[in-house]
Amino acid sequence: MYEILNNQKRMTREEIREEFQGKWVFLVDLDSASPFERFETAVPAVVADKLFEGSETGIYKELNERYNNNTTDMTFLNNLINVFGFTEVMGDDE
Repeated sequence: MYEILNNQKRMTREEIREEFQGKWVFLVDLDSASPFERFETAVPAVVADKLFEGSETGIYKELNERYNNNTTDMTFLNNLINVFGFTEVMGDDE
């Protein structure tokens, strides 16, 4: 399930982390001067249970255009199984 947040407020990275544990968040209006700088505050626009959930509606394209691509996402999902089409992620145990 995904939700477009209507009462958007600017939040710090820590506030976003605390508020959206177990979720994926699409953020807009980053306070960084360039896309290569780390942002300190942003406005959460969409929260979801999966990466880019609801993309078929065009919401992310619309937000990217509205905010001149001043967007990013953060994931706090507990389980990323099958994100890339794999049923499990292999790690290096050595």
